[in-house]
Amino acid sequence: MLGVNTQYSGLHQGQAIAGSTGLFKRFMNLKIIQIFLALLLAGYMGLVRRTTRWTTDNLDVVEPLQESGKGFVACTWHARFLMTTAGWTKMRQVPHVLISRSRDGNLVAYTSKILRLGVIRGSRRSKLTAKSKGGANALREMLTTIENGDCIFMTPDGPRGPRMRMGEGPLRLAKLSGAPVIAYALSTSNKIMFNSWDRFMLPLPFGKGKIVFGGPVYVDAEATDKQLEAARLELEEIMNTCSQTADEAVGNDPIRPKPIQVN
Repeated sequence: MLGVNTQYSGLHQGQAIAGSTGLFKRFMNLKIIQIFLALLLAGYMGLVRRTTRWTTDNLDVVEPLQESGKGFVACTWHARFLMTTAGWTKMRQVPHVLISRSRDGNLVAYTSKILRLGVIRGSRRSKLTAKSKGGANALREMLTTIENGDCIFMTPDGPRGPRMRMGEGPLRLAKLSGAPVIAYALSTSNKIMFNSWDRFMLPLPFGKGKIVFGGPVYVDAEATDKQLEAARLELEEIMNTCSQTADEAVGNDPIRPKPIQVN
């Protein structure tokens, strides 16, 4: 009888925990809660941007593109997203952020709109080759944005990784649009590092920050799959070099990409 009661008690506790978790998720998915959190997050990003002592390397990469008024693509790794507004001042182009249609993406979308950035919602995995209606619509929006002379901003290892490994999406977009792709790396000395899949960096105010640009990388409209893969590897290497340079410049241990598993 004692065993039955113990089993029943454990089952009841498990159901209670599951119910509490479900209630919390529903609470966090409320639009008013997400907008409130987005306001806090946008305010915090602005505080970090204004109080960090930023220096920038390789402005000759990005300034001609900004001054041209033409569209381009900018990529940074997922872990550095909260610092990205630091390098977007005094720019003709309006950055448009590609955001997945996941629940977590809703908070990022609200935050981006508060920061006066454009928002493009892609498929859950944000694949430009996706046959889904959402993926096709996102691709059309990105091409139109570039044609209108604005910037597409992407985190090509998000939303799930692998860390610091380039997806082919930015290169396929470059092939279709003719626009260049640049690397955009950031790091700050005051931060909290999380042991997440991407080694997420939470920047703290009043630190020393470094921005490093790299590229640009172009993809010919007639590029073969082999040439597209070569461009993907080139951009991945540029982004990782820029990220490690930014880390070292502010005294951080460089974050390395996830090792490639060879079968």
